Amino acid sequence: MSETDDGLTLTPKERANASVLVVETDRNERQNMRTALKQLGFGGMTDVPNHMSALERIQERPITHIIFDAKKTNMPPKDFVTQVMELDPNIILIPSSTDPNIDDVFDLLVLGARGYLVKPFTTDSVDIAIIGATKGEPIAESVKQAKDRNEALVAILMASLDKAATIMRQAKQFDTAKREVPRAMRSFRGSAELAKTFAKDGHEGLIEAMERFCIERSKGPATRLGRLRKRLKTKSTKKEAPKEDSASA
Repeated sequence: MSETDDGLTLTPKERANASVLVVETDRNERQNMRTALKQLGFGGMTDVPNHMSALERIQERPITHIIFDAKKTNMPPKDFVTQVMELDPNIILIPSSTDPNIDDVFDLLVLGARGYLVKPFTTDSVDIAIIGATKGEPIAESVKQAKDRNEALVAILMASLDKAATIMRQAKQFDTAKREVPRAMRSFRGSAELAKTFAKDGHEGLIEAMERFCIERSKGPATRLGRLRKRLKTKSTKKEAPKEDSASA
């Protein structure tokens, strides 16, 4: 049994209680996935060749996880995610693709999918994908609502970096903060991977968005203390102005 780079894992009981549905057009791929899931200790598994059949299977038996092809079969994958979420919002959806960016896996994440699996898969990569989707944090609401994907991804990346840096600084003095370090670093690595995988126009587009973000941030106070000082200075200036008027009168 493997675990993610951040130390996340699933217990044998959690694996035994899971019921995984595989949606894959290729018969050999379906068989390979069944073999991998069995080796990893997942208790229940079933497979279907298309998305419509998957919707029928969900209504026939309890399903906890769905690993599904991010390409269209007999229905668009976006419609599939939407309908699954309507049937059971607790099902963990994991799109699989040879190229997550080209197949618009990001749009599936926005709709409610959790994580993704890159093909060709290995037993370890299947395990890591399921663990991350089950125990990891969902995509941030700010990314879902943003008009510019790259700016949203950079904002999430920088916010998680700020949070991690703050917690690591506090961890030098407080034990409570030390316990939060792994979680903060997990969030930072996850946001970095998200940005790297789904940035529009690849790395160049991501770098450009980071430059714009940093330039905008540099125009104002970068810390809470800096912002507080600016507010106090503004208030002080306003208070002093009437005194000068009365003296000149």
